[in-house]
Amino acid sequence: MDTALELFLSAGYEKTTVQDIVKKVNVAQGTFYYYFPSKEAILESIFARHVKNMLHEVQVSHQQSSTVLEKLQLLIEHFYRFCYHDEPSLIAKVLYKEKQGELINKVWRQMHLVTAPVFRSLLEQGNREGTTKVAHMEETLSFFAGIMASLLEASSPNEFGHESNPEMVKNKLQIAGHLIETLFGAPPGSIYLEEQLQKHA
Repeated sequence: MDTALELFLSAGYEKTTVQDIVKKVNVAQGTFYYYFPSKEAILESIFARHVKNMLHEVQVSHQQSSTVLEKLQLLIEHFYRFCYHDEPSLIAKVLYKEKQGELINKVWRQMHLVTAPVFRSLLEQGNREGTTKVAHMEETLSFFAGIMASLLEASSPNEFGHESNPEMVKNKLQIAGHLIETLFGAPPGSIYLEEQLQKHA
């Protein structure tokens, strides 16, 4: 997976072949197919590994947080950093340049499926404590994924490049924060996206 990632970033996903990967690792092509049915499968596994590491970081961070809203902020911060600043964002840039829209959507849906239970657990706790008011959980999680996807798109105007105007980034983060607060039924001003996330910009 490390070799595949290196090749995807240097040569591009489309131009990298399974043969290129096994040649660099110096193993037989059959060994690759023993673990991965396709090149797409190893890409998905790379993202899955990063998601697993992100959730571990979140779990460690949550031990230092006291309230549901603090935990939600931390989770959203990690999620944004994961998509916009960590290695998965570098792969996403490659896929965007290659116009691999269907593959990007597939990976995004898988990431949402893995992270949704963590958000669901926090929102259910928030509902019990009265700090959030989510009536339709699955629909809310779907709309949350949409807000995050829209935020990433809005922050990446030039072929998934970073927004260069700090004021625009701040405004977009503020709008996303208000939308998420409304969606989760959280108190106004309780989720500070612009403060939590702009430090990673």
